[in-house]
Amino acid sequence: MSEEVLDLPIENKKRFGFLKQIMKLQLIWYLINFLIIFFQSAISFELTFIDDFYKIIFKVIGRSFFISFLLYWSTMIYNLSFRELGINFTDFWTKAKIGIKLSAILFLGVLLLHLQLAHNNSNPLVEVINLENLSISLFYFLLLFIAYLIPAFSKELLYRGFIYYHFRKKFGVFIGFFISLIYYVGSYLNPNLEAIIIYTIVGIINTYLYERNNSILPSTIFQSAYYACLSLYLFSFSGWPF
Repeated sequence: MSEEVLDLPIENKKRFGFLKQIMKLQLIWYLINFLIIFFQSAISFELTFIDDFYKIIFKVIGRSFFISFLLYWSTMIYNLSFRELGINFTDFWTKAKIGIKLSAILFLGVLLLHLQLAHNNSNPLVEVINLENLSISLFYFLLLFIAYLIPAFSKELLYRGFIYYHFRKKFGVFIGFFISLIYYVGSYLNPNLEAIIIYTIVGIINTYLYERNNSILPSTIFQSAYYACLSLYLFSFSGWPF
């Protein structure tokens, strides 16, 4: 009897120990993002284009460090496989096409919104007023999409590959989906209603993509397109209201 009582704290520790690991990773995520913002604000240039370029570079470098740490933490310490983290390249092109199709829908929606908000409540990197501007913006979009792949991958690896994986494992698909979505939205620490709605929509789409395909590839593509679209056509790099 006494052995059973002594085993209860150990069993509870094993059952909910993943929450402690999630909190540790979340704090490291916040720390790295703080350092990214610090270096972005500490170094500035008179030329806007160069200044914007360095903002992306700092984000790519910082998120690359986080990816390395998370992969080490998950595989060497937590004994998870790449497949369990959602790094699954089976049917690569099929999964990539799913992410690209959703990204194309997002792109068209943001572009239409950009045209409606021209000269009003927006701060885009480029302003589309004719076909020439549109062709130039497509080139910039491709560059931004590629640049944002690493930041997008780091976010999907954390929130879908690690956090949602553990919530789903402990509570099942539906409850795990709901809890991870609440956690994802709450982790932004932004009480703005507009921001909460946007984060919720993005969280639902990305978690569904991960669950449907058992891979973070489609959600990474969509997340990268999301960053590129909003930076290019609506808010630039520093004008995001959320």
